[in-house]
Amino acid sequence: MTLKNLIKRGYFPKELPPPFDTSDLSADITATLASWTTVFENNTKINSATFVLTQNPDETPQQFKDRKKAHRADFISKYNASRATVYSISKGKLSRRFLQIPNPKHFSILSEKIVSRWADYQVVYNLSEYSQSYPIPETSTEKRSVSTFSKSVAEFRNSLLKTSIDKLIEVRVDISKFYPTIYTHSIAWALLGKEKAKHYFKEKDNLDALIASGNTDAQLYKYAESVDMALRACQERQSIGIPIGPDTSHIIAELVACRIDSILKTRLNSIELKACRYYDDYYLYVSTKDEADKVLKSLQLILSEFHLEINEAKVKIREFPFAFEDEFTTSLHTFDFKKTNQTNSIKHYFSLIWAFAERNPKKTDWIFKYSLRIFEFSTVVIQKTSWKVFEDLLIKTALIEPAILDILTRIFITYSSFLDADSKEKLKRLINITIKEHCPVRHNFEMAWALWIAKTFEIEIDEQSANNIIDTRDSISNLILLDLINNSTLVNGHPRVSDIEAELKDDILMSENWLLAYEGVKKGWLTPIEANLLDNNLFFKILKEKNVEFYKQTKQLKTYKPQEDKPIETYSGGHASEPEQQTSQENQQIVTTKNAQTSEPFDIFISGFEL
Repeated sequence: MTLKNLIKRGYFPKELPPPFDTSDLSADITATLASWTTVFENNTKINSATFVLTQNPDETPQQFKDRKKAHRADFISKYNASRATVYSISKGKLSRRFLQIPNPKHFSILSEKIVSRWADYQVVYNLSEYSQSYPIPETSTEKRSVSTFSKSVAEFRNSLLKTSIDKLIEVRVDISKFYPTIYTHSIAWALLGKEKAKHYFKEKDNLDALIASGNTDAQLYKYAESVDMALRACQERQSIGIPIGPDTSHIIAELVACRIDSILKTRLNSIELKACRYYDDYYLYVSTKDEADKVLKSLQLILSEFHLEINEAKVKIREFPFAFEDEFTTSLHTFDFKKTNQTNSIKHYFSLIWAFAERNPKKTDWIFKYSLRIFEFSTVVIQKTSWKVFEDLLIKTALIEPAILDILTRIFITYSSFLDADSKEKLKRLINITIKEHCPVRHNFEMAWALWIAKTFEIEIDEQSANNIIDTRDSISNLILLDLINNSTLVNGHPRVSDIEAELKDDILMSENWLLAYEGVKKGWLTPIEANLLDNNLFFKILKEKNVEFYKQTKQLKTYKPQEDKPIETYSGGHASEPEQQTSQENQQIVTTKNAQTSEPFDIFISGFEL
């Protein structure tokens, strides 16, 4: 585990459009944090010779001392916490999952702390015999900074089968709103065990003395407290919940969950409980209904001790035999795309997935995401003669469920040579409908990807749509819009950019709009009402001087080519090439078809998964 990798590949959510990038920040992160440490000390160590204030000629020593204390207090108040940028994505038909992009100042410090004692995290992960999702540092530069222990759903299902081999009853449970309800103070409980952590909490006044005497547990407790503080600094000092999206949260959540696993095993050792857990989903195996009841009550009690709860609506107790493959995935797995009449096969396939969506309206997003992987990764390649029918069906599917806009983008890039004026007109209608419907409810993913499609395929945006985006103040969408306004002629009229500029003052760089403010001003797309806005924030001044950018205008989605070197018009099957398969792993997007029998992504298969 390295700080550079955690910042580069574990910071921004994977659901963002491709220009959003943290490689600049990661490149010199150690020096950046060292520069900030110097700035911090120069503004807070009032007795230091390097303190930024000097005594005025007409000022008494006491007045100077008071002024230094006031400066230190103001400095700490300004920089001690921030609000994260929010980016919501679809979670079922009506629900949303709110991803967060923490301020780089506080996220970098949190990441540095995690990396500094990574071995202590591994000790806790190893306590769990149940976890299939504990993080493992990922060496591939094309993937997230950490991967899960189980690499695929096929591997996870094999683990379930092996684990349950001598048990007849499955108890399926998940933790209710896992990430949003994690108590940050439980980080110490997870690292040391709750009783030991409580002991050192009572010894807070003596911690330094205990550490000086060589007490490693006291040292670990003090470290856990510092991680707690660093995490809370990312979210306005809140102690309930952790940000969804960054890999740091995966790391911390598994720390808590693995400690819970170890307690559960110890307390139920008498019934020889067998179990697997993936994030917040538990698959528990016992021999009798009485044991199932005991397991539920025990898990409920342990979770309550960590300020967590069971999601009672999703508790399932089943006795073998029962279907362990989803009907939907089984049907698609056996679907055969005819080489002789691909157009009819495409229509039958979309009819099938729309029918499944109609019967499962709460799962429409994951049904469509899963089913379209075969086209996204060129497992099934569309012939030119079938393209127009496929194009119509894909655009209609995106209108039904805009959660697939990113998949649509990649497919259209792959088949860009097939696009004509009619294709762009259809995309234009889709974009404008999406913006019109999703701006009023601030659906960030849908707005951002609609704009990215416009940029990718050079489709005009009308002035009203642009103003609707501006009114949301959504950082992600507005940065793409500003890119279009400043680097193309695709945005009609004169959008009210001045509305954003009027807000670029005070603590905007520590607010949820930090990304919009920093990138917009640095690139010259926005003129702030406060002169020297970036220089007035000493952390972002460091980033500006290092030329750190978070928006790379030329970055684009990678496409996936068939393994065989044949023209796309005639090729009818195959896999993505090896480098691109690695990229698909980064996005946890692996397809399952008759031609390519790999496993579907966890985030699609495990429909009950709730961060």
